[in-house]
Amino acid sequence: MMSSPSNHMPPLRRLFSSRNYNPEERWRKQYRVIEEKNDVFRAYITVFPKPVVESSFRKKILRGISFGVKDVFHIKGYPTTAGSKLLSNMVSSRTAAVVSRIIETGGAVNGKTNLHEFAFGVSNINPFYGACLNPFDTSRVSGGSSGGSAVAVALGMCDVGLGTDTAGSVRVPAAFCGVVGFKPTSGHLSTDGVIPLSWSMDHVGILSRSVWETILVYSVLVGKPLKPAEIRPLSLERLRIGVPSNYFLDLLDRHVEEAFEKGLKTLEQKGAVLEEVVVENVEKAARCRSVIAFAEAAAYHLRLSRGRLSEYGQDVRDRIVRGLAIPAAAYLNALRARKKLVREFEKIFTKIDVLATPTTLIPAHRVDEENVEIEGRLISVREASLKNTEPFNLYGAPAISIPAGNTPQGLPIGIQLVGPRGEDMKLLRIALAVEKAFTASS
Repeated sequence: MMSSPSNHMPPLRRLFSSRNYNPEERWRKQYRVIEEKNDVFRAYITVFPKPVVESSFRKKILRGISFGVKDVFHIKGYPTTAGSKLLSNMVSSRTAAVVSRIIETGGAVNGKTNLHEFAFGVSNINPFYGACLNPFDTSRVSGGSSGGSAVAVALGMCDVGLGTDTAGSVRVPAAFCGVVGFKPTSGHLSTDGVIPLSWSMDHVGILSRSVWETILVYSVLVGKPLKPAEIRPLSLERLRIGVPSNYFLDLLDRHVEEAFEKGLKTLEQKGAVLEEVVVENVEKAARCRSVIAFAEAAAYHLRLSRGRLSEYGQDVRDRIVRGLAIPAAAYLNALRARKKLVREFEKIFTKIDVLATPTTLIPAHRVDEENVEIEGRLISVREASLKNTEPFNLYGAPAISIPAGNTPQGLPIGIQLVGPRGEDMKLLRIALAVEKAFTASS
């Protein structure tokens, strides 16, 4: 069913510093949306009876901003299923560090969101808790593995979503669902208390309706909180935007290509300078990421799956088996190659300020599709979803997907901006400027 998501929540930016901001009333409206729509969209696995929040939240910087948290983050006293049958009866005895930080600074958590089982997939078709469906078209996927958080934000079930990103699992659902998805520099947000997929590739990420919320939340989580008035865009004048001539633009859906080109033209009109660049050895980076992620995931599940492999969903079970078959030498060689690949990639930022690519090769695909045709070539939906996002997990670089228009059928399209490691706030301020330029031109 094709539709446009009816998110009637006023944007936080308009209300947050206002005397009229009433977080409790906002929570009540969000709970009503969950009650009305969750049975269809399956954004949440567990909805809390009332938000987990400190009594003094009104005096804290987040002032009751509501969060939907991907169900791999532990919250003491609540179930953490990781979207799997294997953990359906587990109740957490601790709270993840990043969730503790949210609650300590005045955030309110209203539930645990749906995901691809154990975060090991990109469609968010979950055989145990239901397929998380696209808010624009219920015949299509939300993207994953953090799809539940993306859908919850898009539909107005929460203000901000928390997810994890190992190959694109925050940015892909953001692109498919028409929201913002940010993956910080590796290690900037703690993964302590988060069920891992790949311990060296996992990144905690943020999903929101606009870049403004992402900046506010990220600044708080890294311990450098910004006041709303301090959240300002960077000027686009003379900003050097790198446009890759290899790999990322080789094969694109026609509508994605048109939206990307239109976006670049808009930024050029605002004073940005487009620079053609080559991302050296990016194919090797993607291969190394896959080897490392699959091997580490298999190592984690080796103990957990003992005697219970049949209880996993078929696709995740197949990926675990594939990971177990990776030789130790291949894993160690990939780790060694990673260091050189990261150094090579970081040199690109001597020529540019930010790299721009389409987030995905396609808009959201249909639930029943395993392959899609692009320019006469048949490729898997997994490759079409992850090709442009996964190298940046290996590089550990900050990357953000922001909405960049829609297909004629109304499906969202995302553009991805990537910055150098450690310059997350600069990237976010660029993204805020880009978002503003896109909004003005739409």
